[in-house]
Amino acid sequence: MSALRNGTRQSQSDERGKTAMRSNIVTSPLGLLRWATLAAALLVGLGACDKILEIDTPTQVSTETLNDPEKAVLLVNSAIADFECAFVGYIVGAGLNGDELANANGQAIIWDLDRRSSSAANGVYGTFNCATGQGGGIYTPLSTARFQGDHAVQLLEGWTDAEVPNRARLIATASAYAGYSTLLLGESMCSTAIDLGPELNRDQAWQAAVTRFTKAITTAQAVGASGAEFLNMALVGRARTRLNLKDVPGALADALLVPAGFVKNATYNDTPVRRYNHLFNQINNAGNTVVEDDFRNLTVAGGVPDRRVPTADLGRLTVGTVQRPWWIQTKYKSLTDPIPIARYAEAQLVVAEARGGQEAVTIVNALRAAYQLPPYTGGTSPADIRSLIVQERSRELFLESQHLGDKLRYNLPFTPAAGTPFPYVGGVYGDVTCFPLPLRERQNNPNID
Repeated sequence: MSALRNGTRQSQSDERGKTAMRSNIVTSPLGLLRWATLAAALLVGLGACDKILEIDTPTQVSTETLNDPEKAVLLVNSAIADFECAFVGYIVGAGLNGDELANANGQAIIWDLDRRSSSAANGVYGTFNCATGQGGGIYTPLSTARFQGDHAVQLLEGWTDAEVPNRARLIATASAYAGYSTLLLGESMCSTAIDLGPELNRDQAWQAAVTRFTKAITTAQAVGASGAEFLNMALVGRARTRLNLKDVPGALADALLVPAGFVKNATYNDTPVRRYNHLFNQINNAGNTVVEDDFRNLTVAGGVPDRRVPTADLGRLTVGTVQRPWWIQTKYKSLTDPIPIARYAEAQLVVAEARGGQEAVTIVNALRAAYQLPPYTGGTSPADIRSLIVQERSRELFLESQHLGDKLRYNLPFTPAAGTPFPYVGGVYGDVTCFPLPLRERQNNPNID
């Protein structure tokens, strides 16, 4: 199987991927890598086992084998595994560019993210290597995950319920994950492309995400209780996407349907490296990345520490080439800690933003109470509520993939301002807030000038 691999040294266009899939035998290194990914996904899907399965990786894998309806669960698990890799890489890369995180080593590949000086030519935001945890991880990993989800849906829709047990639930699952991949591309990229299609602006990318979330929602609703997990995941995702599209009534309608206590996590493990919570690994273990100044020692009214943004100063410098005070996050405490993709608190903040006034304050205070934080007692004018929601989202959803998109949606300043000297490896802070379409995509995509 192939996947969209754009914007990196390892990139190749979807056309090459489609050529591989049309052939009788998949023999390319990328095809073998995808088979290894599928095998890894199967292990993840099996859950805890007494011992690791012994798999003799073939040198040739027939397309018919990969597209067998008996492999449906394997295909969907592969899409999930690719998204979970892309998701944690995205949080690191978007956090660096969006002022949640700061780089603390000498690797030029992510200094450009922190300095906001990425370019379409250098493509530093294009890749995240799950096997090593290196890179910023935006375009290529998300495009790969999006392709995998879409491809699984396409195959599932061509099979029958007799061929694939729980087929509708699998369609809902893959559609929800593909929706999130597409949503994140819209939030981080200035423009994107899907399957060698034309260049899409951000609104068009979000419309594509809405289409995927809607399929997940309608399909999950049709299967009843067994689809509830992915129904609610897609409702939160579509509400978020509709806010981006300024469809506030639609966002509100979706958010109101999300039940209290709902959370859908991306899962991680301490083996193999591909399954690490790389956010914990990058910040707490390696010190390659640290928490940015804006998120250190935050308090709420009366100087009460804000438990939603737990950070700590280790009292020493990081060990990279460029040393900085080692500020860690403690929201995620190990390589195995899950990261929320969608949850009730986010849906409630959508409701608060949509309704405003005293209802927004009531929602915020209920969310604060869960952390034993004092209530908000400020004003309720539209300007007051906007400031409150911006603050609450940045704290409640800290290191959950939200902040870069919020800065762009609310038109918040990026700091330091463009042109300010970059104090660590030279140059100045740039003005890259969303990422340009990688040059390699333009070169390989015949439908983009």
